[in-house]
Amino acid sequence: MSIHAYGEPQKSGAYVLELALEAPLELSFGRFQGGRVFALAPGRVYYLGSALAGRLPSRLLRHATRAAGPPHRLRAELLRHFEGLGWAVRPPARKTLHWHADHLMESDAELAAVYLFYGDAPREAFLEEALRALGAEPLAPGLGAGDRPGGSHVLWAPAPLPLLPGS
Repeated sequence: MSIHAYGEPQKSGAYVLELALEAPLELSFGRFQGGRVFALAPGRVYYLGSALAGRLPSRLLRHATRAAGPPHRLRAELLRHFEGLGWAVRPPARKTLHWHADHLMESDAELAAVYLFYGDAPREAFLEEALRALGAEPLAPGLGAGDRPGGSHVLWAPAPLPLLPGS
């Protein structure tokens, strides 16, 4: 199973998206740093986010949907997970690129795992510290973290990180 959920299920929480990079990738994140192109080596990219006020299922299904081309394979598993909780959800029919994460999710990187941390509080700062302690490197200050100057919600590691016990 590629979806790991912690806490009492609710439609709010923080999440980590783990994307597998099988080949080098050059990617810009929209207008971030003037459209700078980041060169990423094969490995893992981690995107940290939160969706409060009941938006978690729709946010994750949106992330797993591509604007062009087929959705990430994990989208069907996410849909089954939320339906198994009795939540009426459906993936978006269309998607426009809006957040920094959208540019990453649109790339050739494949969504390998989703870590859900149910709750009513944003946890990106804590999750960033935890990933850094495990060896992940932030791509750039402020990337994906406009609400946290100096923080980064996009990190890279050369191999999958043991985010949770048993992973």
